[in-house]
Amino acid sequence: MSPKRIVKKYFIILVIISASLAIIGLLHGNLTNITKAQTVSAVPQIIAYKITGSANLKDPGSESFWSQIPWTVIPLSANVPGGGHTSQIMVKAAWNGTYLFVLLTWNVTKPSHHLSSVFSLGGGPFGYPPLWYNQSSNSYVVAPPRVDEETIVKSYYVNSTYYSQDRVAMMWYLGGQSGTPNDCMVVGASNGGALAAGGAANIWDFMMGATWNGTQLVSPALGMSPVPEYTYYNWWNHNVSFTGVNYQAPPTGFALNLYTNASNLYEVGLGTGLFYTDVDTNHTNPFDVLAGAYNTSHTWVVEMARQMGYVPGAGQYEVNLTPGSTYDVAFAVWQGYLGENAFIKSISTFVPLVISNSSPTTTTSPVTSTVNMTLVYTEVSAIVIMVVAAVILYFALRKG
Repeated sequence: MSPKRIVKKYFIILVIISASLAIIGLLHGNLTNITKAQTVSAVPQIIAYKITGSANLKDPGSESFWSQIPWTVIPLSANVPGGGHTSQIMVKAAWNGTYLFVLLTWNVTKPSHHLSSVFSLGGGPFGYPPLWYNQSSNSYVVAPPRVDEETIVKSYYVNSTYYSQDRVAMMWYLGGQSGTPNDCMVVGASNGGALAAGGAANIWDFMMGATWNGTQLVSPALGMSPVPEYTYYNWWNHNVSFTGVNYQAPPTGFALNLYTNASNLYEVGLGTGLFYTDVDTNHTNPFDVLAGAYNTSHTWVVEMARQMGYVPGAGQYEVNLTPGSTYDVAFAVWQGYLGENAFIKSISTFVPLVISNSSPTTTTSPVTSTVNMTLVYTEVSAIVIMVVAAVILYFALRKG
């Protein structure tokens, strides 16, 4: 083969490679932009749009109005060492004149429906998750006094079958600090991980093992046989004499309604004292934050709903949801399988949530993975085409 033909052959191959790489770059940029446009809002602000319709908490996220509302991506990070296993949570919000709806989704390593205490103190017999790690003795033991938790507890014991439930919480700032609130997802001073000072807040705390009427099998403690989650969920309706609260738990689930200030963290109206100190017992419906959920192998989807305005009897303890108002809200996620529980979690900063009087005007994709997989398939196809074209050209020139 003459030197001129060799130069020509490699020049053509170089042109094909360069053109293919350029095409891949364009496809990647365009499809990435499509993904961003379909799934997230450009500004880290949550807008609750006025819609027509109602929640279907048996199938969260399936309601048609959600397809008209873009996702807002909220970054999460560790508040203490050992947390931070969830990098972001995606949020949508809407209201229909009577109820406010919040749709949440995030990725998990392994969804957990276990029953466990929500703080490391109390909630079950010995052996109940979580145990705590004492660095000085290099051993896992039962929980310390809660006032010592922040400085002593560094991690929680987990293994393939022994870990806590997953949780998600939404905090509504109620005031008490000047300027922008900075005590996000930090609870009253007697609880581990707390700041001594801070404003008041209402927290909606959804726990997969305790406040969800699911069908998954769970083991409430070591050595006990697994039973469906709904077996324990029904407890809320069969212990009125114990709780002193004559309310019926909703059929799908609820978020524990909490109030926090600089002094403590409280249950609002529940009357059990199982999780936290109770306030306003039997004056406020403890189940007024309705919830539903489902999970895939690596994803949670949770929808919560609460009536607009003030909840009867709630007084200062719950947020007043008013059209046209803007709120500071924050989020927290716990991955029990990875050892997160209590104050070890992933949290956001405060972000604004606006209850808008406007209807949604955009159309979004309810599933983001489809576009992402299209991106992958397209790029792989372009690479394959590039290689095949180069091989064909090589043998064609070789024969010449």
